[in-house]
Amino acid sequence: MTGDIIKIKGTRGGLVALINTKHDFTEIKNTLKLKIEDSRGFFKGAKITFHYPVDKCLTEEMIKELENICSEGGLIPDRHISWPAAPEHKEIIEQANNESAISLADDIKPLMKEASSSLPASGLTRADQEPSLLINHNLRSGQKLSYDGNIIIMGDVNPGSEVTASGNIVIWGSLRGIAHAGAGGNQDCSIMAFRLKPVQLRIGSTISRSPENQQLTLYPEIARLVNGKMVIEPYLTYGLRKT
Repeated sequence: MTGDIIKIKGTRGGLVALINTKHDFTEIKNTLKLKIEDSRGFFKGAKITFHYPVDKCLTEEMIKELENICSEGGLIPDRHISWPAAPEHKEIIEQANNESAISLADDIKPLMKEASSSLPASGLTRADQEPSLLINHNLRSGQKLSYDGNIIIMGDVNPGSEVTASGNIVIWGSLRGIAHAGAGGNQDCSIMAFRLKPVQLRIGSTISRSPENQQLTLYPEIARLVNGKMVIEPYLTYGLRKT
């Protein structure tokens, strides 16, 4: 299985490709190419680095080959990304690696302990300072995910599935189900997805449904509240306006 050869994890600094060096290097390269192709552009523009056992070091030439594969797929190699991302996140990362630690049942009780943010509090919203839950797979129809904090999903939220967070929701894939951010009443939360085609969006107590004639966009979008009304705009434009 390709998951046994390379696992791609998300950190605060970017993506980390965990490499099982017990496999042949040609197999590692082919697996990396396949994972990037299967991501359908979801990883495009993201920073990425590689992590492997120190006693099974890859040569500089091998690393450059892997970095070239990432560059060709639209990713940005960055060797400054650390793993784990920060000491206070160690427990969260360890549980994210354990696929059995997160069970997508009808109601999920997160097993991850909260970690205090290492970012300065000035200029951050209340949601930005909440703990975050990372999910490394798709949500299928009938599955419900709820968390007291921010939720980051490295995959799709398919029709019939629901995501509820007291903070922000970020989906590195398609949102075609139901998403509710600011479930505790926080109106400053947002919902971002690379493909935003939900059955229903909800921020705080404000509810919005996708228009029937909504066109598929080629860029990520973010939903937020402006004067109590739901607004959807390109994520890059939102990010530029915020800075």
